[in-house]
Amino acid sequence: MNEHQPVELVVALSAARKALHLYPPTHPKYAEAIGSLLDAAAACLAEGPFTLNVHLGRLYHGSQVLSVDAPGLRSMTETLESHRVESLTLHDGFTQRDAETLIEVLGLRASQTLEVGEELEKRGVSTVTISALVDEDAEEAEERDRLRQQDRALYNRLIGVLRTLTHRIQKTGQPDVGDAGIIVEGILGRLMEDSAAVLGLATMTGNTESNLFHSINTMIYSLILGIGLGIPEEGLTTLGVSALLHDVGKIAFDMTDPEDAEKARYLHPKIGAEVLSRLPEQDRTPMLVAYEHHMGRDGSGYPEREADYVTHPYSRIVAIADRYDRLTTPLPDGLAHTPDQAVMQLLRDTLTTLDQTLTRLFVKHLGVFPVGCVVRLSDQSVGIVSGMTDDSLRPRVRVMYDPTGLAIETPKDVELTEVGLEVLETVDPDNLKVRISDHL
Repeated sequence: MNEHQPVELVVALSAARKALHLYPPTHPKYAEAIGSLLDAAAACLAEGPFTLNVHLGRLYHGSQVLSVDAPGLRSMTETLESHRVESLTLHDGFTQRDAETLIEVLGLRASQTLEVGEELEKRGVSTVTISALVDEDAEEAEERDRLRQQDRALYNRLIGVLRTLTHRIQKTGQPDVGDAGIIVEGILGRLMEDSAAVLGLATMTGNTESNLFHSINTMIYSLILGIGLGIPEEGLTTLGVSALLHDVGKIAFDMTDPEDAEKARYLHPKIGAEVLSRLPEQDRTPMLVAYEHHMGRDGSGYPEREADYVTHPYSRIVAIADRYDRLTTPLPDGLAHTPDQAVMQLLRDTLTTLDQTLTRLFVKHLGVFPVGCVVRLSDQSVGIVSGMTDDSLRPRVRVMYDPTGLAIETPKDVELTEVGLEVLETVDPDNLKVRISDHL
């Protein structure tokens, strides 16, 4: 068999499907298309059964990759994939009736209940065998959705705990972080299992209670850096609680009032430290972080301190996490940095306010294209970065729009290193009217 015959068969199969839709069976064009399909099949079957395989958007015969430039080959590939066909084998005795039945079945609307092999058998076709693609993607998507709901429930519980804690402090002046510590440990456990999923949670924002969302996201980013530093689990819990409560001093102000909000900006570190000094535990780290997280490396920031004052390492970690979340959270005017822009700004901030070593490590763990980044790929499809790979320039991407710009009904995660695609550019999610957290 020469290398052109498999391509000619696929082209003929595609043309026959088109003829089925355009012409009645008595039309000469229909008869011509079926005849061409039978001739192409006979040529391929001369040496025995003939098999086409489908894998990652490509058609194969044996080790031969069939050219996507051939007319109708791409649409035939998409048809087989949409019908969950992994391989199609023709056997000797392939007749006109078999050919017509095959194109009729492939013309049926793809669905979870349609099995091409079973449908052909039901219609009496024995010269075509189908190997169905096990829909592992659907199973993975179902499991991912289950975990996503579980993670969001954990996040919402933390919102509730933080809300209750805030109200208690406002009412009694006494903090109680027991429940917060338990849920921080839950977030920490999920970070160890799937850091990308938790980073996806950190893209969540709220039109109301925005400070609660900010506190939780700052905690998540702080823990990402803490894990990267190899901080022991007990220390990570302390870091998480400290990050969660870093802005607790703002409860003394009405943040909806511009004048009060401006006062809170400079006074909340001192007030937060005072509140957390009442914690019954001996560990004063949360108090220190609340007091120090706005102190710049170059001596700038607030509160004022002596020139040789050295801040706690956790305060420096929280300062980075706080800054990154502020940069990527839309302001009242709707503007925000994209994740890759925020990373570049963090690196610029190391010249003045942020700890250089810790910031570079944080950026390394986020990647060149952090989780939540909207990217256009080299095939013109568009998706959201959903995880990292060993190649920082080729992350895992949840593809949402196909190369023609149409929304994909069921977004699919692809490893760019595996499918041979690259990131061409980042895209402003506002241009697509996409809310990132809805897709991660």
